[in-house]
Amino acid sequence: MKRLIRMVIYHGFDYYFKFRFKRFLKSSEPGGTVYLVDIDNTLADTWPSLQNYVYRSEHQRYLSLSVFIGMRKYVMSKLRNHEHVVFLSARSYFKYYTTKKWLLSCGILADELILVSNAFEKISYVNDLVDGGFNVVYLDDLSYNHEHGNVLFYSDLIYSLNKLPITYMGVEQINLINSVYEGDNQGS
Repeated sequence: MKRLIRMVIYHGFDYYFKFRFKRFLKSSEPGGTVYLVDIDNTLADTWPSLQNYVYRSEHQRYLSLSVFIGMRKYVMSKLRNHEHVVFLSARSYFKYYTTKKWLLSCGILADELILVSNAFEKISYVNDLVDGGFNVVYLDDLSYNHEHGNVLFYSDLIYSLNKLPITYMGVEQINLINSVYEGDNQGS
């Protein structure tokens, strides 16, 4: 019975996010640029919170994450230029409002926040944008296992993304964006 309820809830959330994303696509001008931005280990410094787990709850852990200053400035510059920024993160669907609250605490009001149950589901959103005639800039480290000291990458997913007509910015570009602002913020 629990499995059936879990499956119904999963499909309900999945449908909700896909519906909202389709509505976003219809309200946006094809040919424009959409920035898809991952949250964990791209915008938020997540892995230390997994390694040193000292939180009473996942809610508290998510709300306590530090933001990468460089990536925040990058995202904010896109929002100020009225570019479309969509956050696409593999997190529990039940963490939607916590994630939204964290973004707002960082001063970020995004066009859309989409949660998926795993990293491989992200490619369908990328494909929807490409099929809709949008220019896509996708920022996502696509890494995991940091907390165990051996960073691994979703290599098959990265390979698939690099075959698409998009601009994919992975861990090297994200680190570069963050390091550009590092000198500006020393001592702050």
